[in-house]
Amino acid sequence: MKLDGDKEFTNISLAGLMGSGKTTIGKYLARQLKKTFVDTDLVIEEREGRSINDIFSENGEAYFRKLEADVINEFLKKEDQVISLGGGAIVSDDNRNTLKDNSILITLVAEPKDLAQRVARRKTRPLLNESKDQLKKLEELWGERKDAYHDSHICIDTTGKSINSLSQELMKSLGLKRPKVQELEVNIGRPDFNYKILYKDLSRLNIDSLKPGKQVLVVSQEPIAKHYLDMVVEKLSGAYTVNTMIIDNGEDAKNFFTYQLILQKLLSLNFERKDTLVALGGGVVGDIVGFAASTFYRGINYVQIPTTLLSMIDSSVGGKTAINVPEGKNLIGSFYQPHMVHIDVANLKTLPNKEFKSGLGELVKYTLLGEKWDSDLGDVFYDFVMNNIDNILDREEETLSQIINHCLRIKAGIVSADETEKGLRAHLNLGHTFGHAIEEVTKYSRYSHGEAVAIGLVCACYMSEDLAYFKPTHTKKVIDMLKALNLEYSIPADIKTSDLLKAFKYDKKSENGKPAFILPKSSIGRVETIPDLDLRFAMRAMERNRA
Repeated sequence: MKLDGDKEFTNISLAGLMGSGKTTIGKYLARQLKKTFVDTDLVIEEREGRSINDIFSENGEAYFRKLEADVINEFLKKEDQVISLGGGAIVSDDNRNTLKDNSILITLVAEPKDLAQRVARRKTRPLLNESKDQLKKLEELWGERKDAYHDSHICIDTTGKSINSLSQELMKSLGLKRPKVQELEVNIGRPDFNYKILYKDLSRLNIDSLKPGKQVLVVSQEPIAKHYLDMVVEKLSGAYTVNTMIIDNGEDAKNFFTYQLILQKLLSLNFERKDTLVALGGGVVGDIVGFAASTFYRGINYVQIPTTLLSMIDSSVGGKTAINVPEGKNLIGSFYQPHMVHIDVANLKTLPNKEFKSGLGELVKYTLLGEKWDSDLGDVFYDFVMNNIDNILDREEETLSQIINHCLRIKAGIVSADETEKGLRAHLNLGHTFGHAIEEVTKYSRYSHGEAVAIGLVCACYMSEDLAYFKPTHTKKVIDMLKALNLEYSIPADIKTSDLLKAFKYDKKSENGKPAFILPKSSIGRVETIPDLDLRFAMRAMERNRA
């Protein structure tokens, strides 16, 4: 890491008043940069066998500062350290100069009022413990130390910022990026069955680990095939006999006729059980190819190469395969896991805007499903997405890789616990009961799947509000995200509520003619399946969510 000039640093030091976030952000940086995290206060406590409070009261501040200086000098002699300093460590000119000469010194600053709220009622701050007015004491400390704090390589104001946004700001200031996602493993609750999601350039496609047979059939649609089919064929043809098949475009292709054509193609090629089907495309291709793979010889090798945001973020993982019938969407299908998923985020650069927006609808769903973005930082996924709206809309590859991986982490965890949707997996259908009805009533021609889900999410929020499960302020946050992502969220006036209610009849979660609704509950991050609800709640929610 370099700042101005040619000097190279391997260490980072974090300074700031108590409560500024040095420890939390230090741990984050250390993990992201694969460095060692050191908290000087903890080192001193461990070596002395007593707390910082006790050291101050028994030996005084001067004794503590000597211990602190020794620890700083010790760890700065090492490489690849991220050092969280005590609040007063850089007041000493000697310490500060040593830190600046041997590390990138970063100071986190905040308004004393903000810090007072963060450290209120904590008993581990010796300089605050004896003060009846902690805010006043923090203001005094700031006045005494601000010149030293500002004499750092980098100063960042933390007031009102989430930990994630601060971490990103710091990484940018250091000229660093989060490491690229490499792979994720999906473990299904069956003996010896798991598969990998690989995040790699399509030019690095390799299926040898599957120990496949001699033949491969790649099924795709236009215009996807125009962009990527030749590359896939080239990468596989060195080791396998590669055949191709282009099916009709659009959701309408996901039908019995296309399914039959794929099976006849496999039979004409004399496919064997170890041979491999490859789905190159979006959700339509993935669903129908997966269904064909699950039924041919009762199951053959099957690889997903998703090329749309929706298929990368959701449908390529989890093993739901299906076709549509006139009565409804995905009513005929099976649970059949892919044997590998290969994601190349660069493919999203060529994706039409409507298809990209479809994936964004599913992204909003995942922000409501409760997985923290980072277990150490504690920020919810919703906050990370809202802090990265511009990067997402600009299709910035590293940001998209991070959010796709996080969505798939959520999905993989749910699928591993409930592969065949006996309970928990139904949560992935948040917004889908309304969304599928909208798709059905508009004959799958007006809205993409994700656009319909976006509308359905708001209906689900309003319904949950009506049941006193969800606060209006939380619904507003969902709508704010949909607006920020330029997604429609209201039902147009020409779509009748009565028609949508009729479409619920064919919802896969229906029991005794009534659909089970997946609703957000209590706060962003919790959802619950609510069966046997009076459909008047759904009707009121749809009427409320009108353009």
